Amino acid sequence: MEKKLYSLYALLWIDKDSEKEISNVLINKCGVEKEHIQRGMHVTIYHSRRKLEGLKYETIYESIKADVAETRFMVFAPGGENPRKDIDPNKRPVGIRLTKRNVAIPRLLELRRSFFRYENDNILSNRRQRTSNWKNAFGSSHFQAHIVMIRPGNNIDKNLTSIGKVFRNELKYIYFNKFEIKERLRTG
Repeated sequence: MEKKLYSLYALLWIDKDSEKEISNVLINKCGVEKEHIQRGMHVTIYHSRRKLEGLKYETIYESIKADVAETRFMVFAPGGENPRKDIDPNKRPVGIRLTKRNVAIPRLLELRRSFFRYENDNILSNRRQRTSNWKNAFGSSHFQAHIVMIRPGNNIDKNLTSIGKVFRNELKYIYFNKFEIKERLRTG
């Protein structure tokens, strides 16, 4: 019998107009082919591998603005925040992370903190740490607000600094408009 794997995600979705602007810049200014643009761009604010008792599953609509000047491109791989010869951005997803100085971070952390009270000893069951502003109890040990924008197989320049400069010159803000809590059950 296959084991059922549970995940809970709190997702902050990029506004559709903002996602179109991002796509246009990546295609027309950065040379990314349309089929390699990620659809449904979002930030995962919180992730748990256990059900959180008492949590209300809801969708909240609000506008949150992130300043593009305080973003950095990265490869989605362990250590992908920094250029490394052993990580090829053409073979991995690529996107941006919001720096801690980004104007959106205080609100993102506020949304994230709303989950802390649901993490009791039963849920954590010998985890190395509780979730905090910058640490995760589940998954990657450190939280970074990041957004996948480019899928693997993209043929972009391996030097992400150049694409980052173009991106920051072309866009001023990214807007988020929907915060949603979702569950997923898969076999594994």
